[in-house]
Amino acid sequence: MSIADPAAARKAGVTATAFARGVWGTTLPFPSPLAYSFGYLVAVDRGVIAVDLGWNSDESWEAFQLGLERAGAGLDSLLGVLVTHVHPDHYGLADRVQKHTDAWIAMHPGELPHVVRDEATIRARVEDMTVWLTRCGVPVHVLDEIHSEEAELTSGFASVSPDILLGDGDKVPGTGGTLVALHTPGHTPGHLCFHDTERNLVFTGDHVLPRVTPNVSRRPGYGDDPLSDYSRSLERLRVASDALVLPGHEWAFDALEPRLQFLQEHQDERAREVEAVVVSGATTVWEVTQALKWARPFEQLASRGRRQAIGETHAHLYRLRNERRLAVDGEICERWSRAADGLSRRETA
Repeated sequence: MSIADPAAARKAGVTATAFARGVWGTTLPFPSPLAYSFGYLVAVDRGVIAVDLGWNSDESWEAFQLGLERAGAGLDSLLGVLVTHVHPDHYGLADRVQKHTDAWIAMHPGELPHVVRDEATIRARVEDMTVWLTRCGVPVHVLDEIHSEEAELTSGFASVSPDILLGDGDKVPGTGGTLVALHTPGHTPGHLCFHDTERNLVFTGDHVLPRVTPNVSRRPGYGDDPLSDYSRSLERLRVASDALVLPGHEWAFDALEPRLQFLQEHQDERAREVEAVVVSGATTVWEVTQALKWARPFEQLASRGRRQAIGETHAHLYRLRNERRLAVDGEICERWSRAADGLSRRETA
């Protein structure tokens, strides 16, 4: 597929759409049930600014350039890149953009610990993952399976450092102050959304999607209670409650407030399900995870999907611990149980 042949790109399933005056979105192929991530382009005075860079593949790189062409731009028109988070389906093309353009790259400082540039850091990340899964009670044969896919896991690690760091409320350079960063931790510690106050749009990355509930995991480097962070972040997004939502996957939508309410209620319902599984006798994170309902049976999930499920379960358990509804013990492998005062607190609440 060549950028000189946009018809071939469209035949391959790539679409580039104008969502508003000066705003375009391109589907960037992604090997996942979600099929693609969105990369967005925002016109500014001297060129365009991208929001997120898709999966690192030739197909995704060609699609990204098709999006630039659709916006009447090219690689030499790219002034900067805004990063919602550094997961590989949102930051995979960073190295190619850095090599082929002069664009700056901006992200939240909370993403920096997840950018690795040397072998020692990569090995430490893998070891942290092994220790975490062991604490979750994952059986040895499953750990061996995960280690067998180590090369695939580490290939997705972010390795490109940003040029600019953006905090909550910071105005994006080159936009005249109309594009504002909103810190929305939960899916990752440094996740950012971007509110275009002039066009009344909000780019939500993986923080809010129209159908899928974002994965919020407690795993190495993600903090003690990412679910509580996520709940607060949903409230933070209400500043853009009447905006058109441009998410990282699926499709654009304009009913943000009901979606925020649904996501909050979903997390509460899931917490009750997790608590009931522990009360019924499951003690390790692994046991609780297997007992929960997932989009597909747990045993049918690929290794990445199982790690996400374990991380999500772990996050709910720690939220329940911090609410004093559950208790945890054990140094090598965590053992979960009902908190001694959990029943009385809930019955008298």
